[in-house]
Amino acid sequence: MAKTVPPGSPIHVRKLRPDGSQAYAWDGVVLRCDETGIVLRAQFNIDFRDLGYTTFRRGDEFIEFYYWDRCYNVFQISSPDRTLKGWYANVGLPAELSPESNELSYVDLELDVWVPPNGAFLVLDQAEFDALLTEHPELVEAAERGRATLLALVESGRLPRWTEEQIVT
Repeated sequence: MAKTVPPGSPIHVRKLRPDGSQAYAWDGVVLRCDETGIVLRAQFNIDFRDLGYTTFRRGDEFIEFYYWDRCYNVFQISSPDRTLKGWYANVGLPAELSPESNELSYVDLELDVWVPPNGAFLVLDQAEFDALLTEHPELVEAAERGRATLLALVESGRLPRWTEEQIVT
């Protein structure tokens, strides 16, 4: 990846399904962008979402870590007062950046992992992941590689973390 987006720049994120259709979209601000990937800050833009194991509310801060060569991404989530809620990680194809339009996109491969601050974790959507791989056998290698790498990071407690000192204002 030769081009980057400077810190402080607005960015539009598109979460895509394997068929290329858009599942969700949101806006954020670039915190860092380099040869390994991009980190951005976004706010949850839905009033309330109860997932059973955690809740998200409008204004929750998402620090989102995307990589150009890794089959996963990780969101560090905090309440508006910066109390850490946990990490939500997605198995997906490597992120792609269009610096001309400041648009970032990735293809979601269904399998997710939730990690609260205590380090316990839940693997989510395994049945959907298995069904996706049956429907899209061309994605099996990338999906399995992303799953294995992500779970190794989770189990070792090495998920990325953005500290207050790193936050660009």
